Amino acid sequence: MAFWEMFVRFVAGGSLVVLVTLIGRTRYPQLAGLAVMFPVITITSFSFLIANKGALAVRPMLLFSLLSLPTVVVFLLILYFSLARWGSLASFSVALTGWLATAVLVYVADSRWLQLVFKP
Repeated sequence: MAFWEMFVRFVAGGSLVVLVTLIGRTRYPQLAGLAVMFPVITITSFSFLIANKGALAVRPMLLFSLLSLPTVVVFLLILYFSLARWGSLASFSVALTGWLATAVLVYVADSRWLQLVFKP
């Protein structure tokens, strides 16, 4: 990947963070919560995967992403409730731990099911 391409991606990502921050300071901070969930990284990642592997090869990854939604829900719930009690660093640490534990559970449970549905 060329330097300029990486630089453009860096600026684009930083711009999105600034945009979400600015939205959060308006009279409608809930829109920042919606903007945070905008699937920019998902779109970019799956676009590269489709370009490299093809659309049919990416379908199992898409299905697993859908089945992995509980990891995000657990992360957000833990963060929501812990921010009222602890600081942001502790809350993020606990929420990431919850995400990781949920991800392991989802992977172990769902990877067996995926092997049955998408036989190599």
